[in-house]
Amino acid sequence: MYQCIKRKGISFCYDCTDFPCDYLHPYADQADQRTHNTKVFNSCLIKKMGLEKWAEEKAHKVKETYFKGKIKLND
Repeated sequence: MYQCIKRKGISFCYDCTDFPCDYLHPYADQADQRTHNTKVFNSCLIKKMGLEKWAEEKAHKVKETYFKGKIKLND
């Protein structure tokens, strides 16, 4: 995904006219290991709310809800 947004000269997937696309396609059989579903969902929220508001109101819940301490994120 990073190479795609870099090539298109955008900052986030939700800025793309093709959003959502197959690069964000979920892996249902590996949902516990791959977080693509959360990427699509949160990208939709960011597009709707704006990045700053999403960061203030929702970002902390992503860590709490989906990662449950399995992945260390910068606070």
